[in-house]
Amino acid sequence: MKQNIPIIMKRILQLLAVVTLTWAQLATAAEKPNFIVINIDDMGYADIGPFGSKLNRTPNLDRMAKEGRKLTSFYAAPVCSPSRAALMTGCYAKRALPIPHVLFPEGANGLSPKEVTVAEVLKEAGYATAIVGKWHLGDQPEFLPNAQGFDLHFGLPYSNDMGPVSDGVRSDLGKPIPAPNPNAKGKGQPPLPLLRNGAVVKRVLPDDQQSLVEIYTDEAVKFITEKKGQPFFLYMPHNAVHFPIYPGKKWAGKSPNGIYSDWVEEVDWSVGRILDTLKESGLAERTLVIFTTDNGGTPRAVNTPLRGNKGSTLEGGMRVPTLAWWPGKIPGGTETDAITGMFDILPTFAALGGGKLPADRKIDGANIWPQLAGIPDAKPAHETFFYYNGLRLNAVRHGDWKLQIAMGNKANPAAKNFKPQLYNLRTDIGEASDVADANPEIVAKLQAIIAANETDLGLDDIAPGCRELGRVENPKPLIPHDTK
Repeated sequence: MKQNIPIIMKRILQLLAVVTLTWAQLATAAEKPNFIVINIDDMGYADIGPFGSKLNRTPNLDRMAKEGRKLTSFYAAPVCSPSRAALMTGCYAKRALPIPHVLFPEGANGLSPKEVTVAEVLKEAGYATAIVGKWHLGDQPEFLPNAQGFDLHFGLPYSNDMGPVSDGVRSDLGKPIPAPNPNAKGKGQPPLPLLRNGAVVKRVLPDDQQSLVEIYTDEAVKFITEKKGQPFFLYMPHNAVHFPIYPGKKWAGKSPNGIYSDWVEEVDWSVGRILDTLKESGLAERTLVIFTTDNGGTPRAVNTPLRGNKGSTLEGGMRVPTLAWWPGKIPGGTETDAITGMFDILPTFAALGGGKLPADRKIDGANIWPQLAGIPDAKPAHETFFYYNGLRLNAVRHGDWKLQIAMGNKANPAAKNFKPQLYNLRTDIGEASDVADANPEIVAKLQAIIAANETDLGLDDIAPGCRELGRVENPKPLIPHDTK
């Protein structure tokens, strides 16, 4: 028996070591922050109170700004798919999703499965991952969220205007549904599907459009509640407030400024419910929440004081209203005008959550935690930012200076023989005064920055720095065209 004591003690020590390791792992997991990104579709820079709205009542976003930090120089892309590709991959959209505009239903192209998404980086670091809302990075099985690092996807595969006209996708709430065009060529777009983990839940009709904000919010709250015992990443890209405008039944007609304002105010309610859920669950001090939009607002939105709208590389097309909230970590009631953007989300979350960035490819974004935390004298994450419209480089910003060298994109150029224009965004955020003639040395400096980029992402078309686009043979609709 005495001879067995050392063996017994050894086994006890081994068991203690296992228990100690397990609790250490649990402690480490408990210390990891949760991440939530709320991404609104087509909202204008001044559509919410923290960025100057006088039309829309947004008390929850006002509270988020009071308790958090405004990012006033946060950049997306001119349109949907590129902006989402930048968020997912930490790269300029042209590098990770080299397309001229956006992706469409039943498309052969999408975000390549070879890309490493923020969901994959965090999942490898022990995170539960979910996307509740709009994807728009390819609708074939190889491109959908569950193949790109997400444990859960509930939502639409693309924009809420992509479907048959007869299903109400081209008419706002209360407007007549247009009659079919007898002269239309081709089979048109397939029915718009609501998906759960790649499976079709239902065909989306007007009543379903009205319910999107509420059902997304319910699903997000359920995910937060179920996963509160482990670190999680929730990506919540709303279809609101993209055309067609469909505020929920509890919200339609409630604002004094029409159905667009109704929908903005419903989105604000959704944000408030997410923040309240975090506080009620004891997760607020462990959760970083980013509120942003995928591109500038359409003409029905308010982009003041910016010039331009969605689809352009003027500030109103790409600079988006963004808030960062993390009680106890991010100083409340503050703001930063440092250059930041969608491509910073992946490297920032990886740094905070213990994820590993892919070492075999270029990442354009940076860890912007110093900017979010308001660390004094923090080194700028970016001194230079390139404005791409599809595959075409339209402008570059370096510090406060922006040189616009083109307008539009190759498929739909907005101007020919464009003369470069220079703006000082510090003193002229609305890009009202071209000062190129008075500052030839600044123009030359920014032109040299553009020239140095030609061997990477270039000026137009596919360039050496572009990575492979995802492609499939024989793409199929998620709901057949002839489905009634």
